[in-house]
Amino acid sequence: MTMLSDAERAGIRRILVLKMSALGDIAKTIPTVEALRSAFPQAEIAWVVRRGLHDLLEGCPAIDRLFAAPRGLAALRETAPALRRFRPDIALDMQGLLVSSSLAALSGAPLRYTWATNRELSGLLCKAVVPAPEDKNAVECLFNFARLLGVEKLPDQPPAYLTQAPELCARAEALLHGLPRPLAGMHIGASTANKTWPPQRWAELIELLLQEGISCVLFGANAEKEAEKEILQQTGERAGLRSLVGRTTPRELAAAIAQCNVFLGGDTGATHIASLVHTPIVGLMGATDPLRVGPFGEQHHIISLHLPCSPCYRHPTCGGAYTCMSSIDALRVLNACRMQLRKSSI
Repeated sequence: MTMLSDAERAGIRRILVLKMSALGDIAKTIPTVEALRSAFPQAEIAWVVRRGLHDLLEGCPAIDRLFAAPRGLAALRETAPALRRFRPDIALDMQGLLVSSSLAALSGAPLRYTWATNRELSGLLCKAVVPAPEDKNAVECLFNFARLLGVEKLPDQPPAYLTQAPELCARAEALLHGLPRPLAGMHIGASTANKTWPPQRWAELIELLLQEGISCVLFGANAEKEAEKEILQQTGERAGLRSLVGRTTPRELAAAIAQCNVFLGGDTGATHIASLVHTPIVGLMGATDPLRVGPFGEQHHIISLHLPCSPCYRHPTCGGAYTCMSSIDALRVLNACRMQLRKSSI
């Protein structure tokens, strides 16, 4: 892999990171930016993120400047002038798409790098040299941008600004107040139907967990309101069960998940936030590759049926049956939760 020369590294005073979406991908990128901060303590680091997703990065000590950009080509008009005033020495386009690579070029950074895959011709505006091997987790692939600058080690601790900030922790404690331990957090949705575990399965699992004295807290955005309604119709209001669907900001979500003993979810942003804050995960995956886009770290347990049609990503062939997810049995998930809780109590 290409690496900067000593002279190029010595000239870096301002670093521009471009990772604009989605929420889970932003969570996966935070360890790399923290590693850059440790390696370049005197440098000024700026991050371009899509407006509406920037909350997760507010208060991150690894970032000096946060640019919240609008979606699409409007970002070129609204955000590029501010990036040019920032005058970066290097731009790291970790999004690797036309808009992000254009912003990298418009920033005026003399050194510009993006993924070797050269999606949307991003390699015309940035040097397309950063590898993304198919057999590596996305977190490791993102860290290749730091390796480009000679950084050798990912952080081994969760970001303190999400797990230890007093005001944020107090908010999380208030949201979870009164729920007995152990506590299982679960994100009940996903961005696409083929990555979603059905509400009926969530309700079955909640029943099993409550029978074992494990409290349950539901997480989700407003898009999960219908799933929340279906689940609660089946479970009813119960002691030890609470829904926070639509009630948390991304940072509050991270802080609340950090206080859970185990987290359950599919390939969704909240699952990658759980990985970021080092909460043990039971991941439910079918439409996407667990190795590539699953939660990062050996401490997590992934349930996947490994059907012949998996992973299908955005091109399912099952006619809407989504068997890879709907056939995951609640009892199997319960057993994985038990195992994760035993491990975390050792």
